[in-house]
Amino acid sequence: MFKYRRKSFPFKLYPFIAILLAFYTTPALSQVDHWESVILQGDVWEYLVPSDTVSVPGWEQPWYNGQNWSQGNSGIGYGDNDDATVISPAVSLFMRIRFNIASIDQIEAVLLDMDYDDGFVAYLNGVEIARSLVSGYPPVYNQLSDGDHEALLYKGIDPERFKVAKDLLFEGENLLAIEIHNRDVNSSDMTSIPTLSLGINSSEYNYRSVPGWFDEPIATGEVILESSNLPIVIIATNSGREIPNEPKIGATMTIIDNGEGVRNYVSDAGNPLSLDYDGAIQIEVRGSTSSLLPKKQYALTTYDGLGAKQNVSILGMPEENDWILNGFAYDPSLMRDYISYKLSRQIGQYASRGVYCEVILNGEYQGLYVLQEKLKADDNRIDINKIDVTDNSGKDLTGGYITKADKTEGSDVAAWWMESYVDGYFTAFIHEHPKPTTVTGQQHNYIEGQFRSLEFAAGRYNNSLTNGYPSIIDLPSFIDFMLINELASNVDAYQFSTFFHKDRNGKLRAGPVWDFNLTYGNDLFAWGYDRSHTDVWQFDDGGNVGPRFWKDLFDEPTFKCYLRKRWLALTQPGQPLNANQIILFIDDVVGQIDEAVQRENMKWGTVGDHSAHVYNMKRWIIDRIDWMTAQLGQNQDCFGENVPNLVITKIHYHPMTPDGTGEKDREFIEITNVGDETADLTGVYFGGTGLVYQFPANTSLPAGNRVLLANNMAVFKEEYGLTAYDEYSRSLNNGGQRIELLNGYGNLIDEVTYSDIAPWPVEADGQGYFLQVIDPAGDNNDPANWQAAEMLRTSVSSEAFEPRIEVYPNPTQRYININSNSPIKAVTLMDFEGRVLLQKQGTELSSQLNLAGLKTAIYLLTVQTDNGIHTQKILLTN
Repeated sequence: MFKYRRKSFPFKLYPFIAILLAFYTTPALSQVDHWESVILQGDVWEYLVPSDTVSVPGWEQPWYNGQNWSQGNSGIGYGDNDDATVISPAVSLFMRIRFNIASIDQIEAVLLDMDYDDGFVAYLNGVEIARSLVSGYPPVYNQLSDGDHEALLYKGIDPERFKVAKDLLFEGENLLAIEIHNRDVNSSDMTSIPTLSLGINSSEYNYRSVPGWFDEPIATGEVILESSNLPIVIIATNSGREIPNEPKIGATMTIIDNGEGVRNYVSDAGNPLSLDYDGAIQIEVRGSTSSLLPKKQYALTTYDGLGAKQNVSILGMPEENDWILNGFAYDPSLMRDYISYKLSRQIGQYASRGVYCEVILNGEYQGLYVLQEKLKADDNRIDINKIDVTDNSGKDLTGGYITKADKTEGSDVAAWWMESYVDGYFTAFIHEHPKPTTVTGQQHNYIEGQFRSLEFAAGRYNNSLTNGYPSIIDLPSFIDFMLINELASNVDAYQFSTFFHKDRNGKLRAGPVWDFNLTYGNDLFAWGYDRSHTDVWQFDDGGNVGPRFWKDLFDEPTFKCYLRKRWLALTQPGQPLNANQIILFIDDVVGQIDEAVQRENMKWGTVGDHSAHVYNMKRWIIDRIDWMTAQLGQNQDCFGENVPNLVITKIHYHPMTPDGTGEKDREFIEITNVGDETADLTGVYFGGTGLVYQFPANTSLPAGNRVLLANNMAVFKEEYGLTAYDEYSRSLNNGGQRIELLNGYGNLIDEVTYSDIAPWPVEADGQGYFLQVIDPAGDNNDPANWQAAEMLRTSVSSEAFEPRIEVYPNPTQRYININSNSPIKAVTLMDFEGRVLLQKQGTELSSQLNLAGLKTAIYLLTVQTDNGIHTQKILLTN
């Protein structure tokens, strides 16, 4: 077993939280003279560890008599050595304490600082005032917390802070009630240490001194938003509740957007013509360390009037129901995420779309945000098949997946670990889709096997299209991912917030890029960190370098050659990563947000001299681009740049069906070899997302021959009387799309961007015709070179292909999957002495062997079908 040593800041840097919070502000507190506490650690509480439903309803109300409850000093709990009153392990704990208020008029603000493990709900005089990681209204006494939360004070970290409405206080006696819920019945610890403090507007002292760790909120000017050049988002939680970390709570959201160049007014909230969205949402605080900052970031889901999730288009973004309000934690430029995601999209890779806005929450101005897309499997986001729990064999098992390298906290648990080039450090890989709670054993083994195969091939600099890293990964996506992260010198890249996705039948792709607040020279300076520099490679800086395959890929000559070629192309004048283009882009963003930045600074006091931040970032980017260009060197020819002379000659994107259903099953696409020589199709695939297929190894297409790929081979044969060579995954877009045919190294073979709008033949749009190229030697991206056709010629030569057998992953650590285009009669695994180790009989088109128990070695696999016997070497690794 290895020892995992975390290099992320959430645990190592928490003791410095107070330093950073000193620069943050809470709502206007200019009337506060000083702070005093009415409830402190060590105070005596009434408490009850319930064994059934609390016997008398209303335990959280002032009138309830808790004289039969136990009494003890806080903290109350067990484990961690932070408890003055130790109890036996429990699922829940109920606590009550009474305190007196001398004068309501002297109180300007109220704060609850709560140290807890794992979840809690707090009530002041019977009214809920704070909640985290506990669902239910009211919660059931024996329910478990919705997530893990570790106590902070015993680590030297400030507890979480919650604002409390001072109107809930009474002069005289008051009651604070807390219920604590544990994550697991066998949990090793439970903590409850509440502190309640008052902001006093006079010099008179009536209570007690605040704890030594207490950081007084800094008073800034009140910000009242009346109008903005940006959209205005108004959120009102049900009953004005504080938004918890988890779970989401009910609210309404109104978005005012009068259109580009037209000013938006808060008073427009009552004008339907000014509203982009006006409806129900569920909302929660999101983020790890950022959730400890006064300015919160939020995740929200849109709902219809009946309580069901509702896909909606917000601020021009494609319809979905999961969204994020990004508040730019730790980023004084207020743009690092925004510009990085936009640059990724500009170079052809999806990244979260977003729109700047200003936010009002429960009548209080919150500042500048970007309302953006949450990363998830969706046709308009991470465009992959949504794998189901029944997809456990054959092609169904191959996708789609979303996996991330990230911190392990909350519901994010490590599915596996991969070794780093930094001694003793490992990277956690986490199932994002399917979720850890739904992924099957076969699916886990398959996707981990893809990463293990990549690690093995990259570590041996194997650039073979048959079994090297190009057979596993989509090179363009990995190259673009590295370039965007390295351009930004992202200190978390590769180790944290690093996403991957793989569609059915497709290659493993890197991205989308995510979390760019510590980039372009910015870092957690208040915590003594300074890691984003112009003259380092982040994959090799000795810190968050991630798994070994990143450096191995960079060092492999073929991959590095293509990375160099792509960088030099993208930094040419007029291209997205050219320094002048980025500077112009930043200036445009500054023009959008400059007005809101002033209000943001008034509200939170964190921006400082925004112009200086922007200038320094521009200067940094220029230096970074110069350094990367010098490091990568001059252009040169790369291995594998020669491509076969293949042309996309037929596209049936919108078939007509008698009843209007099943149209996608009738789709097909044709590729023709217009060259004079047989074309090796090994590794040839469709680039991008949406249409997915990769030709297997050792496939060839003779000169003048064509190959048909269908969406559904059985339906295709029934409909057209022909046998397609194979099936692609997903479907063609009825409205048009770009189809890229690439070789295994990502070089463009052919490209067509078709449309359902004239001058493209519109008869192909659901009227029973398909697109057919007129002159294959001409420009097949010219709509004039296409016609509408309705008869497939019977001379299509699928017979030109040899029997097709797919064996993957290879190398493998446990499982071998076999796919065939004809029924598999027998699968046999032998050692090199001819001894049969495993054998399976059958007539299916797919099979799987479990190699558990066999030693690391090379074996011989034979697959017998009606078309003959296929033999292949298999490498089993540990």
